[in-house]
Amino acid sequence: MTESNGEPDGRRRESVLALIPRLAKFVYHLARDPRVPWTVKAALAGLAAYLACPIDIIPDWIPVAGYLDDILLVGFVVTYALGRVPSDVIREHWGEDVHLLESLTRRKKRKPEDSE
Repeated sequence: MTESNGEPDGRRRESVLALIPRLAKFVYHLARDPRVPWTVKAALAGLAAYLACPIDIIPDWIPVAGYLDDILLVGFVVTYALGRVPSDVIREHWGEDVHLLESLTRRKKRKPEDSE
């Protein structure tokens, strides 16, 4: 079976699963970088605490929906971080696969913001 973009289902799942360690490393390095605003660091710390906590909004034992809150929260926090951190810092910590980063960050160019 193939998806609408022509990739087999298994290959797409592999690529998504391969993204998890990269995102974890990326988030870790962002949290340690002094150029990252403290609000982003607080959001990343809150995300880590929520994921480590055994109490969830939707219990993990509920099929499919159990991990939905975790996945959505990771998506929201990473999107928030990508919108608040300067592009050069994001590219520096992301690594070599810039095309993947660009596909994740398809967004309008943001206006210069006040420092926080």
